[in-house]
Amino acid sequence: MVSEYFSPLTGSVGGLLIGLSAATLLIFNGDILGASGLMGSFVVSPKKTLTDPSSLWKLAFLAVFYLVVKLYVLIDPEALTDPHLADGVYTPVVSPVGFVIGGLLVGFGTRLGNGCTTGHGICGMARLSKRSFVGVVCFMGTGILSASLCSDKSPLYPHFRDSPESVSKYLPTTATVAASAVIASLIALAALVGLLKKAPKEASDEDQDELRSDKRKAAPSILAASFFAVGLILSQMTIASKIYGFLDMRGFANGSWDPTLACVMAGGLTVSFAAYQFVKGYNVIRNSRALECPLTQKEFSVPTNKAIDTNLVVGELLFGLGWGVAGLCPGPAMVLACAGYQNVLLRWWPMFFVGVILAEVVKKLQVQLKERRNKEVGDDPEPEKESEAFDIAETGETKQVDLSDRSGGTAGDNTFCDNARQGACV
Repeated sequence: MVSEYFSPLTGSVGGLLIGLSAATLLIFNGDILGASGLMGSFVVSPKKTLTDPSSLWKLAFLAVFYLVVKLYVLIDPEALTDPHLADGVYTPVVSPVGFVIGGLLVGFGTRLGNGCTTGHGICGMARLSKRSFVGVVCFMGTGILSASLCSDKSPLYPHFRDSPESVSKYLPTTATVAASAVIASLIALAALVGLLKKAPKEASDEDQDELRSDKRKAAPSILAASFFAVGLILSQMTIASKIYGFLDMRGFANGSWDPTLACVMAGGLTVSFAAYQFVKGYNVIRNSRALECPLTQKEFSVPTNKAIDTNLVVGELLFGLGWGVAGLCPGPAMVLACAGYQNVLLRWWPMFFVGVILAEVVKKLQVQLKERRNKEVGDDPEPEKESEAFDIAETGETKQVDLSDRSGGTAGDNTFCDNARQGACV
């Protein structure tokens, strides 16, 4: 039996908007919508993210994302309120410890596994990547497991859950709202500086063209951020009862299971899959209008890594555990941080960043260990490809990608397309 709070219409429409956000970044900029990678870049490469023109689109995305969230909540003050609480129906309330552990696991897992519900779920599965399908199965499995094990009749409940009466302690305060506004203002200022930046007089024509190209990414990113913010709020993926209503398998037995999340994923995948039909090398439906390069750029930045390896499996399993513990993945957590929710802004996100840093340390150690082993056997070490593929997908760096190596698509020519050579690609 399905919960009376099941909302297929808003879930589907919200999912369509999330998919439209991913499609906008892909078709116009050639980038992948990856919330975990976008946020993780602020601690992995902070100077580059805040000052390099290639990261301008991220700053524009986040600044407008914040504005849209604030505007949405201003118009509908109850948009982020859990209807279960308003109606006196039980809903899990995550404890401070739950937010800390959840943020750490999500940060570490998404960085190690190179993606989250948007990167692997909405974008990866849409291009029929086997790697992403495995990732989604992993994090959905452990998400269901951890959410079910943290239910009110579990021995873990006292550690990761709080009483519904304590929910007022976790709502936005004047201080946290002000803090989120300051952070957003600094990001917006960095974006404005980037937009106003001019190439030095001695810069080559190639450098000037690259700067103009980076600036062209800003407008599509602003549009994508608007779709993403509205889609997340409208679909109610920021509300705990919607997440736990899907992940907690006890709902099947007591009639409280809420499949809204499935509608969100279906809506997002539909639009994202349609967008890939206009990208040459990924279209499974024959399309003479498929693009060899994005509308504003010279090449697509889509991951080519096909490896189903330990990092992927372990990372996504850990991500799922954190998702089930705290009920948050990066996208919804961005919304709640913008709104000033205390535990999200002060506990979940700091621990997310700690997890990202730890995962980067693990990856570097893996590279060093591999190089040492190669030296011992006298072989030349091969360059590490997994982190590079992640950086292309999640940070939007523009790199040349061989279409014949793309998972989920047909063989094609190089992403530096013929149209670009002829001037058709900007």
